[in-house]
Formats: sequence, C-alpha cells, structure tokens
Amino acid sequence: MTRSIATRLLRIIFGCYFIVTVLVTVFQLAAEYKHTRTRVESEIEAMQNTFGPGIADAMWRFNDDIMRGILSGMKELPIVVGIKVVDDQGKLIRAVGTVLDDQGRHMQVQADGKLAPPLSGDGLLGEVFSREFPITYQLENGSTQVIGKWTVYSNRRIVIRQVEYGFFLILVNSVIKTMALWFIFLLVVRRMLGQPLQQLAAYVGHLNIGNLGNEPLRLRQGGNTELDLLAHKINEMRENILAGLSEKAVLYEELAVLNESLERRVAERTEAMRHAQDELARSERLAALGSMVAGIAHELNTPIGNCLVAASTMHDKVRALDASLEAGLRRSDLRKFIDDANGISELLSRNIERAAGLVSSFKQVAVDRTSSQRRKFDLGAVIQENMDTLAPALRKTPYEVLLDLAPLVAMDSYPGPLGQVLSALVDNAIQHGFHGRSHGRISITVPVPSNDHANIIIADDGVGIVSSHLNRIFDPFFTTRMSEGSSGLGLNIVHNIVTTILGGKIHVDSMPGVGTTVRIAIPLDAPMHHEEPIIPRA
Repeated sequence: MTRSIATRLLRIIFGCYFIVTVLVTVFQLAAEYKHTRTRVESEIEAMQNTFGPGIADAMWRFNDDIMRGILSGMKELPIVVGIKVVDDQGKLIRAVGTVLDDQGRHMQVQADGKLAPPLSGDGLLGEVFSREFPITYQLENGSTQVIGKWTVYSNRRIVIRQVEYGFFLILVNSVIKTMALWFIFLLVVRRMLGQPLQQLAAYVGHLNIGNLGNEPLRLRQGGNTELDLLAHKINEMRENILAGLSEKAVLYEELAVLNESLERRVAERTEAMRHAQDELARSERLAALGSMVAGIAHELNTPIGNCLVAASTMHDKVRALDASLEAGLRRSDLRKFIDDANGISELLSRNIERAAGLVSSFKQVAVDRTSSQRRKFDLGAVIQENMDTLAPALRKTPYEVLLDLAPLVAMDSYPGPLGQVLSALVDNAIQHGFHGRSHGRISITVPVPSNDHANIIIADDGVGIVSSHLNRIFDPFFTTRMSEGSSGLGLNIVHNIVTTILGGKIHVDSMPGVGTTVRIAIPLDAPMHHEEPIIPRA
C-alpha cells in the first residue's frame, strides 16, 4: 500500500489538513492574543478618566505623598507593570515598576525613585507597550494648562497570562481532532478506497485517444458510492469522446474563425481608443493655449490703457502750450510743460516696455508650443517666459509661484514641450493640489546641473496624493474628478513628453496633507527626433 493511490491521497489530505490546522490554530492564538491585548489597552485608556484628575491635582499642588499613593495603587492593577510621570519639560517627577527611559531602554524604578537597568533581561515576553496621557489642570478661569504627561506600561507576559488557559484548550483540541481523524481515515481509505482506486487507475491508465477500450468499466466492489458514480462518468466520457471525435474538425474551424474575428475587433477598438486619446490630448493643448491667449490679452489692457491715457494727456498739454504761446508764453509755463512731458514720456516708456515684454514672452512661448522646434536656450529664461504667460491667470487665484533658477543652464532641446509640461504641472497643482483651499504655494527650483542632465523640481504644499493613487497618476484617463470635467490625460501627456520628446525621467513623491513634489531630470542635449517645419517669426 505504500505506493498506492489511496495511501498517497491519504498523505496529501492529512498533510494539507495538518497545515490548515496549524494555520488555523496559529490564527486563533493570534486573534485571541490580539483581542486580549486590545482589551488591556482599552483598560489602560480608561485609566485616564479614573486616575488622570488625581495625578493632575497632586502634581499641581506638589503633593508627592498623594502622587506616590496613586501610582502605587495603579501598580497593583494586574495589567500594569509600571507608571512614569514627567513635567512639561520632560523631567521625571515619579515612577514605579518597569518603565522605558528616553532612549527606549527597560529601566527598573528603585526604592529611592531613581531609574536603573534591571538585573536580568526579561526576554521576548517582557517587551512592553504603553499609553501616554497629557496631564492637564483646569484653572480657576475655566481654561486648562498642560503641566506634564504620564505613561502607563504593560507587557506581553500580562497579556499571555490572561489567555494562556485558552491557548492550552485550543492546542489540545487541535491535537485530539487531528489524531482521531487520522485513525478514522486510515481505516476507511484502506477498505473503501484502496482497491476501487487501483481498479480505476488500471482502467484509466490504458485509455488513450486511439484506444478507448472494448468494454465499459465495472468496479468489482459495486455499490452506490462516489467511486461508482466516477466509474459511470468515465464510461459516459468514453462514449462522448467517441461521439465527439467526428465533430472535432468542425469545432476547430469555428474556433479559428471566432479567434480571427475577435483579434480584428480588438485591433479596431484599440486604434479607435488611440485616436480618441490623441484628440483629447490635442484638445487639452489647444485649450491651454487659448487660456494663455486670453490671459495675455487681458494683461495687455492695463499698459495699453495707461498709454492711451498718457497720450491723451500729452495731447491736452500740447494744446494748452499752443494757447499759451498765442497769449504770450511765460518761462514758468514752458518749464511746467517740459516737466509734465518728461513724466508722461516715462509713463509711456514703462507701459510700452511692459506690453512689449508680455508680447515677447507670449510670442516665444506660442511659437515653441505650436512648432515644437528644437533650439538652444537658457533653461531659466524659458521657465521665466512660461511663468510670465501664466501670470495673468495666476493673479486671479490666491496662490503664489516662487522661482529659484540656476543661471545660464544652456540646453539644446525642445522648449515648447517643456513649457507644456510646466504649464500642465502648475495647472494640476492649482486644480487638484489646492482644491478647496484659500491659499497655497508652488515652488519651481532648478539647481546647478550635475553631469549632463538638468533637474527641475516642482513642489506644492497642497492636499497631496493618497498612496493608492500614486502609482496610477500617469495612467491615461485616470482622474479623481471625472464628474467635474477632468479628462485624466494631463499627467499622462506630461509623462509622455518628458520620457519621449525630452528624453528624461519624471518621479513624484507625495504625502497626504503635506504636498506633492515632482522631480524631472532631462538631458542638456535632448535626443534627436523628427522635427516639424519651423514656423517663421514675425
């Protein structure tokens, strides 16, 4: 029987049963331990309401006798191995039992109240856990003041002592059940499974697609058992195989046609989805450019309006001077006209320079965005130009952007796609990182390049990204605000531009409630790509 199927089946069953029993037992023990520890921790938490006011009163009144009495009484509780009380500066006031010092070491409180290492280690069971509570005293004016903190310590030995009897019953129960089932299965398998399984194995072992036997299987020890049902199903299978061999060729042909049709439909839908993604990406780029145009146009209204006012004022001054000339020009009138003309000309110069700077920044950014041409540029200057074009829109928000750019970072790359990346990341921080907030700060830092790469760090102090979303933010169509019109393509486009066009890498670190930091590393000399025709500048 050592080589029989029944014996091997018995070994497998009881091997699996033993493993499951061990796992279940360990799980039960762990659950019992965890439940008991939770109960102990709950009892410790309840001490805050019971002993907290007394400790606060004794500490406020500097009554060491009452403090010592309270701590000694708490030490007698079966779940407590030690208590430590410190003031608001961390200085030890009083302690009893076994506690942890500032370095986390086990310390024993001596009779004089000082802490000293225990005489011998307490092993794994002596590992302590604790709960710390603030000591607050209510003043006469109704306010409260934190004057220190007190810590209650317990250890694993206390928890195990409370559940050791249950542990013993679980172990004894598992051992008894395992031994009883082993004995019963051993008798039953040898009598009811051994010979029938041997006969089944011998019959099935001779079956193959070319030799299905001349007679159906009949067990010598017949009966209405599962093995008889298995023999009956084997006979049915034999008959079905014989009947199905003639249909095999037709079935294979139908499967081939179905597979070809399925592959074609998958290819068509994949292509359609790719086109849809490209259209959405193009729409986002055009929407961003349109928003930039509207912002620049609005921003130009102020300097141009100032220029119109200055020109109108100058016209009035000239007419007044002409009238004075006819009536007899005085030296004081001429001096006043010259002073006013100087002021007006300075105002005109400042506003025209401001408008020219806005137009120049927008012109360069717009050409870069639309042509994606490769050129040599200073990284800090390109970032400044892009931030200038975003300034009109940013001024309408309560958020600020701070720049810390290393000078003269010479690059030979694609400023248009780079500007699109910066614009998308700033917009993403405003729309998602600062959602629902009335203030926020974005910092863009370019340190001095190391080796042949430039680093761009975009950080915000917004709401952050939860860890479950962090690995999916670059996936296409992934967004947490789909119902508010977000397409989920912004960061996917950013990732594609950085890793393909700019030939770099992008990494995101985030902590909920703290903020998000995006780190981009791109080569100073970008890899060569097929470039679009250069659009001539006006």
